[in-house]
Amino acid sequence: MSVVTTDKNNKNMKATIIGGGIIGLSTAYFLNEDGWDVTVLEKGDLTDNCSFGNMGYLSPSHFVPLAAPGIVSQGILWMFRQKSPFYVRPSLRWDLIDWGLKFVRASTQKHVERSARPLVDLLLLSKHLTADWQKSGLMSFEYRDDGCIMYYQTAKKEAEELENARMAEDLGLKVEILDREQSQSLEPDLRPDVRGGVWFKDDAHLHPNTLMKQLPALLEKRGVKILKNAEVVDFQKENGKIISVGYRIGSPDSGEAVNTLTSDLVVLAAGSWSPKVAKMTGEYIPLMPGKGYSMTVDTPRQLLRYPCILLEAKVALTPWAGSLRIGSTMEIGALNDRILFPRVQGILEAVPKFLPGYEDDPVFRELADFDKLKKDIRKKVWFGFRPVSADGMPYIGFAKKTGNMIIATGHAMLGLSMGAGTGKLVAELAGGKPASIGMAAFDPKRY
Repeated sequence: MSVVTTDKNNKNMKATIIGGGIIGLSTAYFLNEDGWDVTVLEKGDLTDNCSFGNMGYLSPSHFVPLAAPGIVSQGILWMFRQKSPFYVRPSLRWDLIDWGLKFVRASTQKHVERSARPLVDLLLLSKHLTADWQKSGLMSFEYRDDGCIMYYQTAKKEAEELENARMAEDLGLKVEILDREQSQSLEPDLRPDVRGGVWFKDDAHLHPNTLMKQLPALLEKRGVKILKNAEVVDFQKENGKIISVGYRIGSPDSGEAVNTLTSDLVVLAAGSWSPKVAKMTGEYIPLMPGKGYSMTVDTPRQLLRYPCILLEAKVALTPWAGSLRIGSTMEIGALNDRILFPRVQGILEAVPKFLPGYEDDPVFRELADFDKLKKDIRKKVWFGFRPVSADGMPYIGFAKKTGNMIIATGHAMLGLSMGAGTGKLVAELAGGKPASIGMAAFDPKRY
């Protein structure tokens, strides 16, 4: 196993983190806590990365990797529906073909069974660390430990979710099976039109926008340097290790000179941009961006009491004190700024089918006025790119060819759920400490 340092205090050891999303910032937190001199390079301005528009879930319930039996056949059917929640844009690009072949091979029941325990361990570790941030008073981001309810309308999806509930109990998670009447009693304003649901009681949620404002402020207060609009342009390597990172502030046309950072440790946490950066170091990461959409509105008059996922539609809803967020879709393909309106429409049409109370809600009706929404879509619909690994498991560990680079990406839609835990694991790896949980399932060297 590679180790950058075994110095308990890590004095004078410099770490460069590439990426200022929740994974990069969490890593900065724990490396700084261990005494590292940390610099974060973020190509944006920290106001709108993928961590801002997610659902705010901390989800031990999400222990089934994205690569699972049935996802491929279901995905093929969804490709022919404009309003479907999953889409792979066909392309002859080698990286997409390679990723797709690996994803298909990984989509087995055996993969699900061997992945469940590592995922639960990482999700629970991350949840507890995030809760500690709130409890300590270091930050306050509307943390609530209410669980999450998975609603289903069909017998087929009910059977699948009851099997997930059985697996969850075997993994030590707390679940409650709800029938139609119990579901409606939990949400009396919305009257769920469902067969029932599974209430995963270990889940929690927070307000990600607040966390993503407070965490960098805390880091800078503690001496972490965060460089915004800083794009990595090259690396200098000696004897299989990175000795410096070259970056430019602003666009290539800005005229700014390339700056360099000497580094003892480099952490690649650039989300969907990680493969491009990795290629500069001679590394290959099989990963594709998965675009997701969300919409946030003032809290509707019909109150949603619990976060929930509408299973057949693959739509998630999260209530906060002053707002409601609705999100869905996974579009696998190239990075682009297109918003496919039919998919946004499909998200909003699904909500009142499951939660009919929203049909009479003026706030929701205003959002779902599709003529107005289409004209103002750039303002009302957020999109971001989830980094989707080739087997649905995150990449956390030392790179194949670069002795002092740790890869921390591929968390798909679970970046926030796994952020704090991933940061802790990276710091432990860098310092040669025993890992808090088993790490083999996340090793980037598996490809």
